[in-house]
Amino acid sequence: MAESDVQNQPGKKQKNFRADNPKRFFSENHSFKKRPTSKPYQRKEDIYVTNKSNFKAQIHQCETILNTENINEIFLHCVGNAISRGINLALTLIANSNNGLGYEANTSFIELIDDFHPLRDDEDFTLQKRLNSCLHIRVFRHSKNIISK
Repeated sequence: MAESDVQNQPGKKQKNFRADNPKRFFSENHSFKKRPTSKPYQRKEDIYVTNKSNFKAQIHQCETILNTENINEIFLHCVGNAISRGINLALTLIANSNNGLGYEANTSFIELIDDFHPLRDDEDFTLQKRLNSCLHIRVFRHSKNIISK
């Protein structure tokens, strides 16, 4: 039995996949919605870096936590396209601290879920799971006296 015969069997419901990436679901009969990324860390020293946030506001938030609170380290969590922004943020903090800060970076993957809502009643609700790169940067204090420029 040829592969085309298997795909065209009557009674079999076929899913539509993109030609450039066969693992990615695509259909004109569904609306696509990305679920928000989960934030497993909810401590005061955890900062989630996004491309939508103001860069200077994120620098100010990090410096405020390190200078006014009794916290010796912060964690920058970045996903996907925001990884380069997180690296720039960490390096800017270190440059502004007169070498009073150090950093350590770890990488991981996070599972993201996309929802495909049917536009017609005869279609089914579909989920798509995919992996995305993450970067976790620990910025820590070398000494107690950190003065920003």
